[in-house]
Amino acid sequence: MSTFNWKSATLFTISSMAAALAIQACGSDNNAIAQSAPPPPSAAAPDPIEGLWQSNVTLKDCASGTTVGAFRGLTTFNQGGTASADNNQPAQTKGVALGTWKKTATGSYTIDLRFWRYLPDGTPAGQQRLTRVIPLAADGKTLTSTITTSALDATDNIVLSACGVETGSKIG
Repeated sequence: MSTFNWKSATLFTISSMAAALAIQACGSDNNAIAQSAPPPPSAAAPDPIEGLWQSNVTLKDCASGTTVGAFRGLTTFNQGGTASADNNQPAQTKGVALGTWKKTATGSYTIDLRFWRYLPDGTPAGQQRLTRVIPLAADGKTLTSTITTSALDATDNIVLSACGVETGSKIG
């Protein structure tokens, strides 16, 4: 019965690796050629809405005009028409808003977002659906939008509606 000799195996492995490196460095006829990176795809100028926006929102009862809430928000408008938004309302009562944006024929933007709503104890309460219509200011860095929003129950029935206004500025 023979025993495995670790010292011989290690020496063999090291000398084999050294030989392979020497052959590769000295004896190869295939020289490595540096390749330049492919040119970037022709990118159109980004849409002015793309980027990170910070805003102040005031929501009102659509019928009476009574203010029902105010908060600060952040929205990212991604290239290609997707958007995500969040605000400074308690995190345990809502999820992050996800949705889409598109430029209209008049040059303004329509944004449709949805997020999950929760009761204070964490029980799912349904979704919130909101639409923002945004005409950007001429400078492309400020906005004033109108908002319509509906709270939906677990079976997508509207349980509350509100209207609002938003003012914001591009921060990134």
